[in-house]
Amino acid sequence: MATLYDTVISRGFVNSLPKVFLAGELKYIDWAGFEWCPILSGKNNVKGYSTKLENLKLSLYGSEMYIENSLQKFYMGNNYEDFTFAQVLTALDKLNSKLPIDIYKTQLVRADVGVVINHDTEQEYNRWLDYKGKLPIPMIKRNIIYGSEIRQTNNKFKVYNKTFEVKQTANVKLQEKLMRVELQGNYRYYNQRANPIGIYTVQDLINPIKYQLLANEFLNFYDTIKKKPNLNFSKWTTKDIRLYSYMTNPDTAKAMKEHHKETYKKERSQYLKLLSKCQDTTQEKIVTNKLKEKVIFSINN
Repeated sequence: MATLYDTVISRGFVNSLPKVFLAGELKYIDWAGFEWCPILSGKNNVKGYSTKLENLKLSLYGSEMYIENSLQKFYMGNNYEDFTFAQVLTALDKLNSKLPIDIYKTQLVRADVGVVINHDTEQEYNRWLDYKGKLPIPMIKRNIIYGSEIRQTNNKFKVYNKTFEVKQTANVKLQEKLMRVELQGNYRYYNQRANPIGIYTVQDLINPIKYQLLANEFLNFYDTIKKKPNLNFSKWTTKDIRLYSYMTNPDTAKAMKEHHKETYKKERSQYLKLLSKCQDTTQEKIVTNKLKEKVIFSINN
């Protein structure tokens, strides 16, 4: 299923906001076609007001408004079907027509990009080793591991069982084995870096060039994750399997390197040749190719 944008969080200032919002009174306020509910602080003081626009949460703190949640769910009712660039444009126009603020001028706080593909999720997340030394963390819901994520200060990268997640959150039983791969990044991640992508406002999200840059960022992040090789053991000899076993065990590999250095050096070379010879490169590229296909479909439709 082709999709790229999902959750988007942005913020902007409301011009000519009714003064009642600034009074901090504990009451519901009808304004702009919405009923606004008070947001209370830990000391039960009114710190803002919030309302809902379908699945979207709108929050007001003073005259600053936050808009957040899944753009795709707002437009389609779910975030596992196809959601193309053309549909993104329509969705934002629809959203803009319902808001008391120009959505395109709001500053980007966070944008999630990703795709949903048909794939065995457990097979994929069990392959992830690390991203530049950062280890993946299991994603758990109701004591079931259904995915894995890499967390950093300004971003997260996830792979998870979308079929399972939809069943748990929406009670919808999907027949396909769907897997979502997703990059979640904040303003700083996309913009305050070498070679910034330059998505400062929601207007930037509908720039075709920046849409392509975000897609490239997503694909490059996935490719950079270090993964276990897919190996076909069925044609291996007993000697090959024993060599692989001791080379991939940190304790035995370290012992051989320290106490039998010349043998280790020789067998290390044999081990690398074995990996090169026996790695299932077709299987290795399956997920990458599926992700690329969905990204291209999203961009071109």
